[in-house]
Amino acid sequence: MLKNVLPARYCHSLDFLNLDKLYEIRLRVNSPTTINYGGRFFLGENGLAETEQEAIISNERELNDIVFKACECSVYAHNEELKQGFITLNNGARIGICGEIVSDNNVVKTIKNFTSLNIRIPHIVKNCSLNALPFLHNENGVFNILIISPPASGKTTFLRDFASQISDKFIARNVLVVDERNEITACNGAKPTLYVGKFTDIFSGCTKQFGITNGIRTMSPEVVLLDEIAEKCDIEALLNVVGAGVKFVASTHSKDLEDLKNKPLFKEFLKLKVIERFVVLSNRKGAGTLEYIFAQDFTCLYCGG
Repeated sequence: MLKNVLPARYCHSLDFLNLDKLYEIRLRVNSPTTINYGGRFFLGENGLAETEQEAIISNERELNDIVFKACECSVYAHNEELKQGFITLNNGARIGICGEIVSDNNVVKTIKNFTSLNIRIPHIVKNCSLNALPFLHNENGVFNILIISPPASGKTTFLRDFASQISDKFIARNVLVVDERNEITACNGAKPTLYVGKFTDIFSGCTKQFGITNGIRTMSPEVVLLDEIAEKCDIEALLNVVGAGVKFVASTHSKDLEDLKNKPLFKEFLKLKVIERFVVLSNRKGAGTLEYIFAQDFTCLYCGG
């Protein structure tokens, strides 16, 4: 899918790489192209480059072409995504976008004149949640879980594998994934291209509120999984899950548990004591490194060392 949107010289360079190790490509107008390839490198004309002098220098036309192709040649059709600063490809890869914001009365209408793109490539890492699994459920089912990590540290990868684990092991008989940005499942039409389990139902490309309200009413899930809690409306969506007697597994960006406690968005939410397990990830040994698991009272249940 990447080769459908990237210019030819980038596609040629990627032929020299093992795409299983590629997590991120960053393009900036008139600047060297950088990649996360199990570490930070430059992308040269023939694969990895050690210095910026050897790197491919992106230009404005290339960035515009990438966004146009990612929008399937209709920027207007994808403008709801675009004005939030990203486009999601059919394989779950997400292109983060910087450029000139077009607004009217402080309402963002779109983004144009693109200056930077961050292409994040999803990976299925089978069993990456397996070590955490015994701490995250009991005989009554799955706990309410919040997955914490800095950006690009494997939250979505962990969430995806955890969905498949609880579904395939029948820990939860009915699992609902609310995939707002289509990054967890990468649905292409009716088919998820990233595996999330045999007994999992999916709402993709909708708001968390819509997916939760309609999913709980129509699919009667035992567990709802959703990604990137970042706004007050997302907290309200989680409270709707709890109010319906359903468990949730969600993720958010934070450096660690202490950082989470200090965020205004979570201060009041934490006082409600609805989160029963906190899973802390990092990229210390690669994306998705399991660092800690904390109980509801912040007692440490697991330390990765």
